[in-house]
Amino acid sequence: MEQLIVRYINILSDSMRQSMQKFKEEAGGSELFNLTITQLHYIHAIHELKGPTLTDLVERFNVQKSTVTAAVNRLVERKYAYKVQSEQDLRVYHIYLSGQGQQMLDLENKGYYNFACKMTECLTDSETQVLTQLLNKVIQGVGNS
Repeated sequence: MEQLIVRYINILSDSMRQSMQKFKEEAGGSELFNLTITQLHYIHAIHELKGPTLTDLVERFNVQKSTVTAAVNRLVERKYAYKVQSEQDLRVYHIYLSGQGQQMLDLENKGYYNFACKMTECLTDSETQVLTQLLNKVIQGVGNS
């Protein structure tokens, strides 16, 4: 049974990659999506943590400060993020997403929504509700392991 689930996950992953690729081409966001997985993780963390410091990101990713500094500096250079010096401690900087960084997240979310619509268009309303309940249960189970 697990082999079949793995097969289905691979099929869905391939379909989502193709759907996201098509979406970003249609949306004209090819340059916005030209990021590494690591850079995407940092963008998501900056968004979720709402103005994190480098130390916050070190704790989030459990990596060395030099690794975080280099990653953040690349995002700043590419204009996905910017730094603001703390008023309380001038040695500390908070990192925020720029308009371009937020635009990338918005496009990514629209792409995921587009894929979710594609996934559910072959389902009835009750099947979509069951799928939603099952996915929620899986997420809860995976989150607890």
